[in-house]
Amino acid sequence: MAGSVWLWDGKACRLSAGGVKPGDAGAGPADGDAVIIAGESSLGRVDSSACGGRVLVLNGGAAAFSAWTRDQIDRRLRRSGAAVLAPERKAIRRFDVSMFHLLPLAVEKLLAGGRAPDAAGGTAERAAAMPEEDARYRPIVRLAARALHACGLDNGIVEIADDGSGKCFVAAVRLPSSTAYRAGIWRQAAAALAAELHAAELARNAGSAPGILLGADPEFVLLAQNGRIVSAARYLADGHGAGCDAVLVGGAVKHPIAELRPAPSPTPDGLARNLRRLLRDAARRIPDQPPLRWAAGGMPAAGFALGGHIHLSGVPLTGRLLRQLDSYVAFPLAMIESPSERARRPRYGALGDFRLQPHGGFEYRTLPSWLASPLAAKAAFALALLCARESEALGYLPSEEERYIEAYYMGDRETLAGCLEPLAASMAAVPSYAELARWIEPLLRAVREGRIWDAAGDFRAKWRVDA
Repeated sequence: MAGSVWLWDGKACRLSAGGVKPGDAGAGPADGDAVIIAGESSLGRVDSSACGGRVLVLNGGAAAFSAWTRDQIDRRLRRSGAAVLAPERKAIRRFDVSMFHLLPLAVEKLLAGGRAPDAAGGTAERAAAMPEEDARYRPIVRLAARALHACGLDNGIVEIADDGSGKCFVAAVRLPSSTAYRAGIWRQAAAALAAELHAAELARNAGSAPGILLGADPEFVLLAQNGRIVSAARYLADGHGAGCDAVLVGGAVKHPIAELRPAPSPTPDGLARNLRRLLRDAARRIPDQPPLRWAAGGMPAAGFALGGHIHLSGVPLTGRLLRQLDSYVAFPLAMIESPSERARRPRYGALGDFRLQPHGGFEYRTLPSWLASPLAAKAAFALALLCARESEALGYLPSEEERYIEAYYMGDRETLAGCLEPLAASMAAVPSYAELARWIEPLLRAVREGRIWDAAGDFRAKWRVDA
């Protein structure tokens, strides 16, 4: 029975067992298990096939990370939008953030006066735990998660520095030692993962696994004839499935960006219908005079970056799924965006950007506002659903390759398009593709033909919404 978590540091060692007793015999990881790769003695970047089938691999990039210089690490962090502590900048406070599977195990404020052994096998300053209620907790954890993903890791200790200005910086990223995984919070995290894997396998076998639901919250702006933003709060502040996103403009909080919150659906078509219903309702609430242009995309107006977040529930968040969403959703959409939209990154649109939802599931936040193109929107929904359904089978991950990561952040569509055909072949080989292909293949055709979406025009006509 599945549900064991293994540590690989040159040989397999079972850390925690879900469906078997710790003393049971077993040669190594089996379908439904997880393997944590520990440090430079590992096999390097591996996938589930290297471990014998349907196996979740954590920290597959640990060996590669161990070989990087500090400059190489800092470059990857900066490219992803993570602020890095410069040598000349003095840190007022430092925090150690221990992350397992991209989620926080502990956030500790480092204290002066004495050092003790740490989880990376070295020493660290004495520390005091930071409660989740602390206002600094969430931004520190988000920065740590971004730093780990940029380094190709799922587990690690990220040292965050505060220089007193209110801004946080990444001071260091460290790997937990193989010894650390065998005790304390790391061993507890492995045991919790084993229990989750075992429960998921039982639900799968009983046919009671929850269905996958798609949701979204895309943004758009209203532009006057002179190109200036007209605040969406004038028309959409009272809800009804639409609202306004807050931004800082000249130091003041304003609500110029419109945001749609359609009801979730299990299908791309269903979500698109729910979205179109909200667009038509918004059109009734926003007057035709003076004439306004409804604009979407990545950055339809200078200084206003828009997102097209996709929500997934009924599927566990994993580092592997995030890298698949980067590869199969973010990369193809970047191949059809206009050149000016690259300016949105890396502050917005960083690879692997996610946020857990209080009602369950998570939102994938990397994408620009695909409202600019219904074709792209439906393809994004279908591609996200494909990744969620086929996470165990989609092995090709260009989002792990340096040339494609660099091309994504630089807006180099020509280089990025080099991964299109391998992506298409990988998708076509999985069972769900036959059902979802009718929404995906129009996007693939558009990329092959060199088309880009129209982020400068009014998107209402494309969605069959009366202007």
